[in-house]
Amino acid sequence: MTKQAYLMLLCAVIAIGLMISPAVAVETAPGDPFYCRLDKAQEHPDIDGNMIVWEDDRNGNKDIYFGTVDKFKADPYLGNQYVSYTGEKITNNPASQEKPSISGDYIVWQDNRNGDWDIYLYRRSTYEERRLTGDAGNQWMPAICGNYAAWYDDSSGRTNVVLYDINAGKVKTTIDCNAHTRIPGATATTEFKPALSEKYVAWIEESDRKVYYYDIAAGGGKRAVSTSTAEQSWPSLHGGIIVWEDYRHAGTRPDIYMVDLDAPSRKEIQITDADNDQVSPAIGENIIAWEDKRGAPDSVRSIYMYDISREREMPVVLSVDRYDEHLYPAVSGNTIVWQRGQGANSNLYIFVYDPEELDAKVTTIEVTPPSSTLAIGDTEQFSATAFDQNGD
Repeated sequence: MTKQAYLMLLCAVIAIGLMISPAVAVETAPGDPFYCRLDKAQEHPDIDGNMIVWEDDRNGNKDIYFGTVDKFKADPYLGNQYVSYTGEKITNNPASQEKPSISGDYIVWQDNRNGDWDIYLYRRSTYEERRLTGDAGNQWMPAICGNYAAWYDDSSGRTNVVLYDINAGKVKTTIDCNAHTRIPGATATTEFKPALSEKYVAWIEESDRKVYYYDIAAGGGKRAVSTSTAEQSWPSLHGGIIVWEDYRHAGTRPDIYMVDLDAPSRKEIQITDADNDQVSPAIGENIIAWEDKRGAPDSVRSIYMYDISREREMPVVLSVDRYDEHLYPAVSGNTIVWQRGQGANSNLYIFVYDPEELDAKVTTIEVTPPSSTLAIGDTEQFSATAFDQNGD
């Protein structure tokens, strides 16, 4: 009788413990955010794996700098007024070098040392800098992915998109289009790059302000991504997946949409539907990040993200006041980098997403006391604590 009472009580405690749900709801995305404050302005970052590039005016003109997530994260002064790790200077020309992009061993940027905008390529392993363009007019807003770089070119009188083959050392094709390069708005001056992956190039066409794409392997002409007639902007590619900001709802309230260009159905997926602006999306292998005015003071922009496989949207960093603007996110793997602030007050912000914290499961339950012998009619209080696979 004594053993039976003990076993019944212990089973009841364990059953209650098993019903305890681990805490999985979070106010912001789980992960490791770190703010990298440097002297002067750091703007328009890009990322590939552990590597980050940005434009930097600490020397009085805009130069291209390179750094790594690991070195910023390991900086002993991280969280203080200024970090000690300041990156590596890539360019040394007194002209302006802007809008960098990085992929593997290569960095590209736009450069006005010759009087107009040209595209330059830098190979990190050999320290070799090479001018890729010499045509009349401007070539600007470059993107790079693997063996290809893409940029805008207005030397023909229209804004074409040029696709460059790095290994071949020459232009692969000049896409017959007239690209629109600025965000919506009659007075808007902010520009965005053509989107590029190893499979596709994408841009906004001037005539209807919609996203079009070009298949690098198949060639041929341009094709519309969406059947919607609403204005679209700011495309971003990863493999065959493309995202963009879309104005089909209420006209002035942009949302983020996604399509798999390789899928037979080509089904459009609406990622956001909040009654605020969601703009400037960037997509990587696992996540999408964007600027979001939701809940921010004075309509400044915070950073939100979407976990593609888990179909879950989360805030990453929320603006704290009207001066705390978060802009131009770039994504690689589970890491997001963006520009915090504008002008002289802009710096780098990095966030490494940890999806494991979203997948918490009860793996052990500790019962205190671990054992007890009770006589019939006796009582004793037990407590049960549930732990997930992370020990939380």
